[in-house]
Amino acid sequence: MAWLVLIVASLVTFAGPSFAQGVDSLTSSQSAGDTSGQAGEPSLDDLIAILENENTRAKLLESLKAAAYTAPTDAGAAEAPAAEDVPQTLPGQIADAVRSFIGSAADTGQDVLDSLDSSMVMLSGAGSIDIPDILTAILPVGLVAIVVFLVLGLGRIIKAPIFRGLSASTTEAGPLRKLFLLVVSGVVDALSIVLAWASGIVAAAVFFNGQPGINQQLFLNAFLLIEMIKVCLGIFVSPNYPALRLTPFSNRQASYWYFWFSRLISLLGYTFLFVAPVIHSSSSPQAADAVRFAVVIFSVLLMIALILKNRGTVRERLKRAHKNGDSSFGAHVNAFIGQVWWAVAIGFVLAAFIVWLRSPEEGLRFLTLATLKSIAAMAVGGLIVSVLTRWIASGIPIPESTKAKLPLLERRVNSFIPNALTVLRFVAVIAVLAYILEAWSLLHYSDWLATSAGQRLVGGFIGAGIILCVGVAIYLAVSSWVEYRLNPNFGKVPTARERTLLSLFRNAFTITMVVVVAMLVLSQIGIDIAPLLAGAGVVGLAVGFGAQKFVQDIITGAFIQIQNAMNEGDIVEVNGVSGTVEQLTVRSVGIRTLDGTWYLIPFSSVDQVANFSKDFAYYVADLGVAYRENVDDVKQLMQDAFDEMKEGPVADNLLSGFDMWGVNELGDSAVVVRGRVMTKPGTQWGVGRAYREIVKRMADERGIEIPFPHMTVWFGEDRKGKAPPIHVAQDVVATTAKPARIAEEPKLEDGKATTNQAPRRGDDAYGIHDSEGRPIPPDQGDIDSAGGGRG
Repeated sequence: MAWLVLIVASLVTFAGPSFAQGVDSLTSSQSAGDTSGQAGEPSLDDLIAILENENTRAKLLESLKAAAYTAPTDAGAAEAPAAEDVPQTLPGQIADAVRSFIGSAADTGQDVLDSLDSSMVMLSGAGSIDIPDILTAILPVGLVAIVVFLVLGLGRIIKAPIFRGLSASTTEAGPLRKLFLLVVSGVVDALSIVLAWASGIVAAAVFFNGQPGINQQLFLNAFLLIEMIKVCLGIFVSPNYPALRLTPFSNRQASYWYFWFSRLISLLGYTFLFVAPVIHSSSSPQAADAVRFAVVIFSVLLMIALILKNRGTVRERLKRAHKNGDSSFGAHVNAFIGQVWWAVAIGFVLAAFIVWLRSPEEGLRFLTLATLKSIAAMAVGGLIVSVLTRWIASGIPIPESTKAKLPLLERRVNSFIPNALTVLRFVAVIAVLAYILEAWSLLHYSDWLATSAGQRLVGGFIGAGIILCVGVAIYLAVSSWVEYRLNPNFGKVPTARERTLLSLFRNAFTITMVVVVAMLVLSQIGIDIAPLLAGAGVVGLAVGFGAQKFVQDIITGAFIQIQNAMNEGDIVEVNGVSGTVEQLTVRSVGIRTLDGTWYLIPFSSVDQVANFSKDFAYYVADLGVAYRENVDDVKQLMQDAFDEMKEGPVADNLLSGFDMWGVNELGDSAVVVRGRVMTKPGTQWGVGRAYREIVKRMADERGIEIPFPHMTVWFGEDRKGKAPPIHVAQDVVATTAKPARIAEEPKLEDGKATTNQAPRRGDDAYGIHDSEGRPIPPDQGDIDSAGGGRG
């Protein structure tokens, strides 16, 4: 109940003066004899006493009503918004912005004037510098400093072979190995500095019979911190061993900037960490401030001089890519930075100087931490960007054994990985900039990341990146597996059906993967995909009504693939077009004819498919001879021709013996004798050409006539059965006889007779396979002859 008493007491406190007086009198009368010192604190007994007394209870109620009552305000005043809530017009906003800018400029000018006053105050202490006392305080440090720098120099001599070995190891090293070697060199350098620092402590303990003095310890601490900063700077620019350098500095630039930055670090470090504290204790705080101010002024002027001296060099370096024709966004940004970098750098130096003047202690601490954070962020970011840039430029190498199995893997990997590395490089640059801005208190992204909106946005992008990486990895794995199965040099040689189905599967999988990954990525970054799915359904329905032919193509093509009607590489006839199947998709087939014409035939227009490459084929040999020839002699000729063909270049394409069927037709001018032989699919036309060539030669040798069409002219006859004479008018009395064909004499080469006829080489002489081993498609004459025409 104590909380209730406190509430009521607080209400009574703010109720009004009349009720307060009554409560005060009542409280004082009831607590006159209370000596416990708690008369001023409300208690449960006080509340009970107030409620039991009618007068006090009535006053309590009146006071509570008065406290709960709020006087009505003027309607016009209530409706008038506050001055700051009044919506401003564009001129008003411009005026406010100009007024704010003028106020900021005035504040900045006042800060500069105050800083000048502070500098005068700091310089006023220069007269209190006591040189003898300072020398007396610094002399004991001299021996320790000599030992420290001797050990440091000895360490550099010892480190030189180690660094040369590390530099030589980077000849064939990749970016990660080079980064590892660079870190190892930094660790070796840091160990030598720690050893020199420890030797200084030992020297102070030995020479001065105990622990180092305060000034000696100041020097040792300053030495350790300054040299460690130099180690970090050396890792970043690597001035002495360019083979270990990952940053894009030339040898001259690395040595130049390392020289001046290391001198500035030593000057400022030893002044603030050693000299100024010694002067502070030996002379006066004003003298120490004067020394600090003089060193800072000298450093500021030196940095401005370095910036102005190298303004043109850095500008040309940054604009080099743009001048060489690079039109990328990064080249334009670098060119712009090259124009203004010196002004920004000088402004930064002057701003840091003013901040230090206004607050030497806190300002120095802030500047030091912000600068170290910025340098560390730029060093780490520069190393990351440099490694990523080298990877992007060189690509991801694939071992030769893997390239033999998967020839397209390297090209496929290097089409995805560089793009991903480019995105990572951009993210690294943004992260470095954000960290630097927060280090200088210009941006507080860590506070934003702590909010639910920041965590949701960053988590969404990270999840989207992971989904993209997983999707690419799955695509590469599936595509590589399909490529491996289609590679005839490894594993099981794929059949034509497997090649077709695997190609269709890869295309369908790629489309499905792209759609699924796109939907998941949009969902991760906070876009509601439900309306997209609904819209896609509506669009799909509309497209379905308008693309019935397309749907028919797909359905017919699916059934053709299920029935294995054709595959890539088959010789087919589709809609009167015969040729080799070169492309087979889910909705169309691409056919290359004998004369090289390429036809694209949609499946919806396919009425029938004639596949000449299914399992086996037959060559049907029809030989037409004159009526006077003996059929048995013709059969023997056909069998002998087949026996000779079995010894020729097309023998590997024969799958059976010669089936002699006999007389198949008594034609107008010839007796047709038919036989048949089984061949490999797609080779029947080449086998027929070889067979007909042998038959023609044997028929000439044996005197068997292969007739051409004859015509008999009947002139009628008289009653006695005699034909009337034929009257032929001859205008030309003498005719010139054709010269007899002169047989080609054989040529003698090395004592052997040869002819001009080129030797045949394999079954390509009969049009079965081309020079690259691909089957030659037939023309319409081949198809007609194989289908029952005369051989």
